[in-house]
Amino acid sequence: MDLFEKIERTRHFGELFLVWLWYHSDIDESIFRLSDGSLMTLVFDNAMTLEVKLAEAERATLSGGAPASSREAHEALRQGKLVRSVKIRVERDEKEWIFVLTAQTLALSSLKIPALMTKEEDEKLYERQYLIEEIDSLVRGLFERFLSIRLDDKKWEQESKALSAWIYADMD
Repeated sequence: MDLFEKIERTRHFGELFLVWLWYHSDIDESIFRLSDGSLMTLVFDNAMTLEVKLAEAERATLSGGAPASSREAHEALRQGKLVRSVKIRVERDEKEWIFVLTAQTLALSSLKIPALMTKEEDEKLYERQYLIEEIDSLVRGLFERFLSIRLDDKKWEQESKALSAWIYADMD
């Protein structure tokens, strides 16, 4: 299989990763345990875009409040819409990052980093860089965890059943 075929066969992993994050954020009350045993909070914030994969894409952009908790968002999933992007808030060790995560590239954009503690101008650049690397590492760690489940047939069978039950559950 050449590289192009591999890319095409795994192109949907970004959308699936965002649904997986949404699911775990919902059922685990936004708490994620990291590989080092520490905890972080990941909340789907106030913007989310879902879209049908067709020639003429049907898009639902939900914003304000907590769109991930809305009936509209779950109904969009039931109708086959895929999560294309979501605004996420991550908290860890009294630091907070807010960013948009795009499914197709897993790129972080509109990144708001925690307040800088350094007073020296030349050290602020290094602190910014460290904070950007830290959130990148956290997101990569979550994606690696997702892949470890997705690429294990037995684990994925269980996980996909749970995801499906969550998507099709009646919302109160």
